[in-house]
Amino acid sequence: MAVKRLLLPPEPPEVEWGVEGLFPRGYVSLVFAHQGQGKTRLVSFLAVQAARPEGRGLFAKRRVRHGRVVILDADDPGGLGYALWINRFLKAYEDADRGLVDLRSVEGGLTPEDVAVLEAELKEDPPAFLVLDAFSSAFLGVDVVKPHLVHAPMRALTALAHSLNTTLILLDHVGKLAPGQSVAQKGALGSVVKLASPRAAFALERMPPREVEGRDVVKLTCVKQSYAPLPPPIGLELVWLQEEEGCYFKPYPLPEGQSLEEKAEAVILLVLQEAGEEGIPRKELLEEAVRRANVSERTAKAALSALRGRGAVEVVELPGRGAPRVYRLANCVVSFAQNRENAVQDEADFGQSRLPKMDGGTKNAVQDRADFGQSDEEGQKFSETPLAENPGLAENPPSPEGGIEEEWIWL
Repeated sequence: MAVKRLLLPPEPPEVEWGVEGLFPRGYVSLVFAHQGQGKTRLVSFLAVQAARPEGRGLFAKRRVRHGRVVILDADDPGGLGYALWINRFLKAYEDADRGLVDLRSVEGGLTPEDVAVLEAELKEDPPAFLVLDAFSSAFLGVDVVKPHLVHAPMRALTALAHSLNTTLILLDHVGKLAPGQSVAQKGALGSVVKLASPRAAFALERMPPREVEGRDVVKLTCVKQSYAPLPPPIGLELVWLQEEEGCYFKPYPLPEGQSLEEKAEAVILLVLQEAGEEGIPRKELLEEAVRRANVSERTAKAALSALRGRGAVEVVELPGRGAPRVYRLANCVVSFAQNRENAVQDEADFGQSRLPKMDGGTKNAVQDRADFGQSDEEGQKFSETPLAENPGLAENPPSPEGGIEEEWIWL
């Protein structure tokens, strides 16, 4: 019978962690990112922390479970990336035992039989961490957009993590982002079923250097956490040793985020400032807002509507056939966004000219509100991330008790 009765404990059970409050033990945790965003570096750093003496390993100021780390590299059969970064981090942590890092390659993809053999081997000496890099490369025959095909290998990995009582970290890629969409919103490549079994899921991305004083900083955003409160985004800065042969990650305070609509508002004001008295047609204004702020047209329209509602922008009908209309800065510019400061009004000339004059400081105030980066942030409002608001996936994982089903064929 597939259904069995579970005993309800009299007290809440204690959750065991690979990394305290982030990666639970005995379950799958998913980390997804675009190529080149730092997945290999992050896992290498975590592996070295696990290889340090008991109680010494730390990841973002959180305790790391001591023990062996098995890394299955399906993306690079030679494992060059891990070999480079693990050795670089080992130079910064001389107390780490390199013998605890077990690097392996996966050639030709994994089958159910391969996973069963791996489970039998590791059962004798279960590792503290098991890393699979990455889903798409490990399960070559799986069409990632079809939920029923994705479910089988995800269930097998869940059963493996439960059987070994290990922290299984699954790395995955991300598809092309839509305008105004963040990596956290996009999620892992393919079906959302990938978020069903994992008890924790994280989006990883590099911070634009201009936002972090030119430093090399990655941001880890938790979009799902089943057994602990959803943590705030984690910033980690890569710091090189003086001889530049070794390096380490240290916590980095992330800059406060700006909402997408605030970005669009700032850009619209800047475009209207550049247009001057001649103004700009609505279509061109929205196109510029979408392009410069990297937001959707819907967000740009909402921002323009908000500015008009506050009297910051006016619509003027021009003489000529069809009575063309243009948008331009209003005589009286009302504050925008949240700080309620007048960003474009020159008090000395207010009411005396069609357009308010702008001194250098005011122009900078408007300029500072604009974000011309390539990636959107959600202002650290994680409740707005759809992946974090999926209680059905978070609370009803497939049972790992059934083991690995031999009839699944992935290749």
